[in-house]
Amino acid sequence: MGEIVMRVPEDVERYLTPGLRRKIEIEALREIEARLLKAKKFIELAEGSELDEKKAEKLAEELKKALAERYGVI
Repeated sequence: MGEIVMRVPEDVERYLTPGLRRKIEIEALREIEARLLKAKKFIELAEGSELDEKKAEKLAEELKKALAERYGVI
């Protein structure tokens, strides 16, 4: 795991108590964790939806045919 650095302006930092600082850290970590879970789900979906070349060509031909029929070319 990497290190996360939060930059707080000096004029704001002087008002942060240790408890408030910890609360901000926890909220930031929860947000990061939620985003990582979303990214993980997206990656799993993308990997699961990969087509091999043969299936992709078949799908492309079906789409071409459907569009041609829809617009009266066939």
